[in-house]
Amino acid sequence: MPQITAIKLQKKNDRYNVFVDGEFLFSLPSEIILRENLKQGSTISSGKIQELIKESEFAAVFDKVLRFLSYRPRSFFEIEGYLEKNKVGKETQKLVKNKLGSLKLIDDEAFVRWWIEQRTKFRPKGRYFIIAELNQKGIAKDLIEKVLPEERTKDDERSVAQKIALKKLERIKNLPENEKKLKLYSALSQRGFSYDIIKEIVDKVLEKE
Repeated sequence: MPQITAIKLQKKNDRYNVFVDGEFLFSLPSEIILRENLKQGSTISSGKIQELIKESEFAAVFDKVLRFLSYRPRSFFEIEGYLEKNKVGKETQKLVKNKLGSLKLIDDEAFVRWWIEQRTKFRPKGRYFIIAELNQKGIAKDLIEKVLPEERTKDDERSVAQKIALKKLERIKNLPENEKKLKLYSALSQRGFSYDIIKEIVDKVLEKE
C-alpha cells in the first residue's frame, strides 16, 4: 500500500504538500490534514488518494474564489465566468457554487441591492445605466425589475441627477447658456438618466443659477 513519505508546510499559506512514495501528489489545508490524521510514515489507500486529490482541487479553487470575492460582491454569472476562465472542472465548479450558495456568499438579489447602492452613493449613475450594467453581470431581467424600484425611487433618481448636474455646472458656469444646457444634457444622458429626468433637472439647476 502507498506510504506518506513527507508532509511539508508551504511557505505562503496554511497548506501542506503531501508526498507519497517520494513523489508530490497534492496539497491540503491544515484542517483536512488533521481531520484525516495524515502523518509521515502512515499508509494510504489508492481510493483515499483519489478522494484527497479531488478535495485538494476543491480547496484550492475555493480559496481563489474567496479572494475573488474579497474585492467586492459578485453575481452568480461572474463567479461562473471566473471558474470557466480558470479552467475549473465541471464537478468542482458545481461543488464550489453549492458551497458559496449554502454560505450565502453569492446571492444575486443581495448583489443587485449592493450595486444600486454603489451607483447611488459613490459612483452615481442613472437608471438605464444601472440596468445595462446589471445585464452585463448576468442578472435576470425580472430580478432587476423587482429590486430597482424598491432601491431607487424616482425621487432618488432626481436627487442623484441633480447632484451630478450641479457638479458639472460648477465647471462650465462661464459658458454661454445654450452650451451649458447641451453639456448638462450630455453629462446626464451618458450616465443613464431618462429624458424626462434630464429635462426636469437641467431646467431646475439653470433656473436657480
